[in-house]
Amino acid sequence: MKTLLNRWFIFFSLIWFFIFIATKNQIYFYWPIQFYLIDFLAVPIIAQLCLWWLRLMHSPTYRLSVWHLLIISLSLSLVFEGVLPNYNQRYTSDIFDCVTYLFGAVFYYRMMNK
Repeated sequence: MKTLLNRWFIFFSLIWFFIFIATKNQIYFYWPIQFYLIDFLAVPIIAQLCLWWLRLMHSPTYRLSVWHLLIISLSLSLVFEGVLPNYNQRYTSDIFDCVTYLFGAVFYYRMMNK
């Protein structure tokens, strides 16, 4: 349970939730925040949830490897930048989103994967 109390995870989750609620209420932010911050936050939030699950299933000292983070980043890139834009107009393909997923993975690996 301590995994979900990571200060970065809580902070990023609160930022994501705030932006999500604001957007639902037609409140939009400056474009880098609205479009790229969410993508940057996605990998650390998802990775921390995966780490929590893996620690629950395996061992409390389990850590995610670089490969885990690359798989998360590539999966998000494929789904949200490759597949979904072909099926829903809400999604647009943007190479910079893929870059922000990778930056999120690097941040997670260096700062949160303790």
